[in-house]
Amino acid sequence: MFIAMNKVAVPAEQHERVIAGFEHAAPHMKMFKGFLGLELWTDEKQVIWAISRWESQEDLKEYTNHPMFKQHHAGTDSSNQSGENLVTYFSGKVIS
Repeated sequence: MFIAMNKVAVPAEQHERVIAGFEHAAPHMKMFKGFLGLELWTDEKQVIWAISRWESQEDLKEYTNHPMFKQHHAGTDSSNQSGENLVTYFSGKVIS
């Protein structure tokens, strides 16, 4: 399994809009081979973590290279003010 963890730090007044955007995008992601699911988590600092699960890195790349990915991320910035990438990738296995 391949995981993309996207850290989305937005002001509190934009939380619902950002979450609604992910909820709108998720059904469209199901059309991509290898898509296993999308989870949204909020931490104690009110940062939204969007975790997408894929069968493989290649499956995720197919999505990120598709025009739909650009539509889903229109108007967003994937880096913080220092330019550091806010997406972290993991390979993993669910045991139980």
